[in-house]
Amino acid sequence: MAPVTLKQTVEAPLATVWDSWDRYADVHSFHPGLETSYLVENSRATGLGAKRRCDFVGGKNYILEEIVAYEELRKMTLKIYDGNIPLKVAYVTFTFKPLGPMRTEITATARFTPKFGPLGLLLRPIMRKQLGKGLSELLAGNAAYLTARAA
Repeated sequence: MAPVTLKQTVEAPLATVWDSWDRYADVHSFHPGLETSYLVENSRATGLGAKRRCDFVGGKNYILEEIVAYEELRKMTLKIYDGNIPLKVAYVTFTFKPLGPMRTEITATARFTPKFGPLGLLLRPIMRKQLGKGLSELLAGNAAYLTARAA
């Protein structure tokens, strides 16, 4: 299945946008679907190999993520490797591109494998839609967060 790809333009310089994503433990600051996020034990703060736990609003669902590719100010790929949502594994790549001194484009591309074998394959279209909705909310949340900080 084709990956889920979304773009968001943020009215902030590349370094500011990157910094908001690079504060890896603090994604809950701008992700409207998260109650909290924090580094897992013995994790580095950011960069290749950094790991975090994200607890969703409502307290029932969580995921564990690891940075598996990291190019400062350019790209970060996260691997969702565990959790209690119906994903076996997912990779989400965030690419950052300056559009000018005060504008940055973020592209998020997600690929995933569902749990539950053949049943999971049948649920893929629903999961793809949900993943797209979550990524859209995440990107919009980051843009709103940076706009509020600049004001």
